[in-house]
Amino acid sequence: MLRSWLKSRDAGGARVFARWTLPAIAVLVAATFVLSAALLLHAGRQEDDRSRIRTETQIRGLMAQEEGRLMRTLAAYADSGDSYAHLHLTVDLDWAFTRDNLGPKLHRLLGIDQVLVIGPDDRPVYELVAGMPRTPDPAHLPPGVPSTLEDARAGSVHGLFWVDDKPAILGVAALTPGADPTLARDGRKESLLLFVRFVSDDVLGRIGQQMALADLHLARENAAETEPLALSTRNGPPVKLHWTTHAPGQTVTAMVLPWLMASGGALVVLTWLTLAHASSSAREMERATRLMHDNREALLASEGRFRDVAEAASDWIWETDSRFCLTYLSERFEVLTGRPAAGLIGQPLDRILSATDGAFAAWAQRAETHPPVPLTCRYVTADGATRICRLAARAVRGADGRITGFRGTATDITAEVEAHRQVEHLALYDPLTSLPNRALLMEFLAGALSGAEAGKRNVAALRISLVAFKAVTERYGLPAGDDVLTDAAQRLRQNIHDNDLVARLGAEEFALVASAPASRAAIESMCARLQAAVSAPYVLPEGDEVQIGCAIGVALAPADAVTPEDLLRCAELAMQYAQGEDGPGVAFFTADMNEQVRTKRTLEHDLRRTVGSEDFVLLYQPRYCTETLELVAVEALVRWLHPRFGLLSPDQFIPLAESTGLIVPLGEWALRRACSCIAKWPDLVVSVNVSPVQFRQGDQLLEAIRSALKESGLPPRRLELELTENVLIENTEKALEVLQEIKKLGVGLAMDDFGTGYSSLSYLRNFPFDRIKIDRRFVSDLDQGRDGQGIVEAILALARALGLAVTAEGVETSSQYSWLRKGGCDEVQGFHFARPQSEADLLLLKPRVRTHA
Repeated sequence: MLRSWLKSRDAGGARVFARWTLPAIAVLVAATFVLSAALLLHAGRQEDDRSRIRTETQIRGLMAQEEGRLMRTLAAYADSGDSYAHLHLTVDLDWAFTRDNLGPKLHRLLGIDQVLVIGPDDRPVYELVAGMPRTPDPAHLPPGVPSTLEDARAGSVHGLFWVDDKPAILGVAALTPGADPTLARDGRKESLLLFVRFVSDDVLGRIGQQMALADLHLARENAAETEPLALSTRNGPPVKLHWTTHAPGQTVTAMVLPWLMASGGALVVLTWLTLAHASSSAREMERATRLMHDNREALLASEGRFRDVAEAASDWIWETDSRFCLTYLSERFEVLTGRPAAGLIGQPLDRILSATDGAFAAWAQRAETHPPVPLTCRYVTADGATRICRLAARAVRGADGRITGFRGTATDITAEVEAHRQVEHLALYDPLTSLPNRALLMEFLAGALSGAEAGKRNVAALRISLVAFKAVTERYGLPAGDDVLTDAAQRLRQNIHDNDLVARLGAEEFALVASAPASRAAIESMCARLQAAVSAPYVLPEGDEVQIGCAIGVALAPADAVTPEDLLRCAELAMQYAQGEDGPGVAFFTADMNEQVRTKRTLEHDLRRTVGSEDFVLLYQPRYCTETLELVAVEALVRWLHPRFGLLSPDQFIPLAESTGLIVPLGEWALRRACSCIAKWPDLVVSVNVSPVQFRQGDQLLEAIRSALKESGLPPRRLELELTENVLIENTEKALEVLQEIKKLGVGLAMDDFGTGYSSLSYLRNFPFDRIKIDRRFVSDLDQGRDGQGIVEAILALARALGLAVTAEGVETSSQYSWLRKGGCDEVQGFHFARPQSEADLLLLKPRVRTHA
């Protein structure tokens, strides 16, 4: 209509068009925008409703997390042999409150507001409120709780309750001996442990902070607030929570609606003006005609670009008739396969492709009634190479809806398939040795154990650790170590039966599964063969010959364990035992090895619980001036007063503290305590040992030193840190930076156990040490003749040449002291002079008398 009007330029027709068509279009546009605004308002309200529902769901979830956190704390105390012994077998108030096992720290640290211990007769026997004791009274039991006590003994009871007219999370659980094998149930009904945490502003504030709700609170009576969230309780009305609901829909509506209405009005006016001006000039029609011509040219150019992209892509395009006979192959087919396309037109598609994951005929038949799914196929190029492609197809239908043919693409996925195969191999095999890895080992071991558990056969698991391998890598480098590892893996594989499997578990550790060993003697014979094979010399590519050994731990199924994890763990314990012998050997798992691990875990648990507490004490080993025998310094030594194992020396718990990282807080505690104690003497120097684990935390160690000196007031020159060369081996440059920062503080540095490492001399030259301490092994050799004396003479001469002071450790005889005095040693310490002293004993040795300037 518009085109006819423009061509005829009929003035009367233009007036009719302007009178009726233009207003109708403007009204239609306005109606569209009004409808859009209404839909926007509706969508905003729906989004606000969804936002509130999401918020309610999150609040319920976080309240459930608070309940779960309380129940985990309750379970930790209820399933404890100590709690069972001191709260059920007997009610030990001293253990519970005075020693703070179930006392104020529950409220102070864990936020438990109320604690009740309910005896077998369902009457409270112990009660805490806000961390303070209260006389037990049955009336203090929250309403509804007495009826749940038997349920709590059968499992546990927990949920929301009203306690003292306040909503609270409450949990009740039975006291049990837990895993303590020394305790047995006494036949009475179990006592119960009840924890209460009130739903206070702190709890709601924490939940609100996690959800960005600043005003989450309990609903107020008669307050003009929106509908609250009701959380059901087990002994009263629901707990109602209220908050200011986020209204994202309302916010978006307020932002968008004015712009929508403004743009709608502007568009109505613009539409009116555009259509009015369209009738004023025929040039607009000519411009539209030219624009249509330009668009047609652009479409042709776009089609040309598509053809170019199709030919340049890695895929090739094909078309067939309804019988899957080829009617078209793109030029890319010839480039990728080297075969002429013209000679294949009219041939069936499966003449050049063969399906790998299904029959081509079935795929083609299904394509006639269902949308074709991609099919993986193989084809052979002109040079005889086999390639893999993914065939994608789409049916072509005529005007009557019948299938007239198919067209699609063939994508080369050869590299993808090969990469997938390599990923699968890497998931199950070690890339260096090509041995199975832990995942494949566990799968194989599970299959072997299925027969062992049924009593059909025995299974042996071996853990093999290479000995002296680290020395090879340190001397010859990692590539040489890789060569030795690969050769060792091949030797292990050559010395097992066809039904056995050997895998690599770690840097220098392997595992072997013998699925059906004939006897223990056969296993011992196999271990001997494996040790002999591994211990044979290795020739490196450079021609050097090296030799290593191995330690082997053996565990048997079903005698030792029946699950893969437990059997390998038993074998690992046996391997550790084999490593601890005089030389690498073979060890079979025994029950006492498991007991050693249990003891170690007990120590680790207790260490985590008590580190830095009063269970640890510092003793001070005096150091004397060799010439005057004046007490000039002490070495701080930590001891652990374990409630079960008694007084433990450092070698019994320091390695455990280092392996768990607990040495950091323990070392900081020792540093603070030593500085605080020795600051009471006017001129005494204290030396504190620093662990390699502490030293790795360079900035934290420096801050701990500054803090200890500041808090105690001890002058930095009276603090000395003792380090072994193990501290310096890992990262020499970083170690030098940390030592220089320590020296800037004015603190002294001493190398402990000097002479026991092969690189100590280089450390003395490069690091700012003030003192060296001769290891007690060299001091003890002074009584053995010139060989031992010559080593100490050399150390003393070296110290004098470098300007370092010398302290001899472990002096136990007068002859040793006499020799060291004549040799010019500066200081001595050892049992010949004094054993490690407590602070009180040290005061007797050296009273705190201040000198006057």
